[in-house]
Amino acid sequence: MTMIQLPDEQAAALTARAAAQGLTLEDWLGKLAATETPAGHARPRERRYNLDELMAQCDPNAPLSAEDRTWLDAPAAGREAL
Repeated sequence: MTMIQLPDEQAAALTARAAAQGLTLEDWLGKLAATETPAGHARPRERRYNLDELMAQCDPNAPLSAEDRTWLDAPAAGREAL
């Protein structure tokens, strides 16, 4: 078994996530490891698209949703490009 050293705040966050499920950190990590995809049963690799293929699927005349309009009209909150 390989042991790694985590920063205290990261270890505390993982311990809290485990405790939220009523598990110790070790049991929680074991549960996560058990749900991994077994070797040899890997999912098929998802197709990768290039920008031209993605843009061909777009409708530039489609109306914006209310959520999109609200997001676009909101003031900048950080270092967004204008």
